[in-house]
Amino acid sequence: MDMTSDAPDKHRTPLWLLLFCYALMGSAFGINGAFIALAIPAMAPFGVSGLIAAGIVGAVIGVLPAIWLARQIHDGIREDR
Repeated sequence: MDMTSDAPDKHRTPLWLLLFCYALMGSAFGINGAFIALAIPAMAPFGVSGLIAAGIVGAVIGVLPAIWLARQIHDGIREDR
């Protein structure tokens, strides 16, 4: 008797794919965070340390889209969505 179900197969996303996607998204969000800090006049008193802090915050926030992207790549990007 064949025990099959319609539930999607849940496999863990490979670590190398997560790291690759974070290398893409973390750096992009870090750069965007620094540019946003440059655009906000209220950040001027914080100087270079504020710029670096904004970049680090952006890189940390970049984890979320990196995880999403890695899962999409691992599941296979489909056009039927």
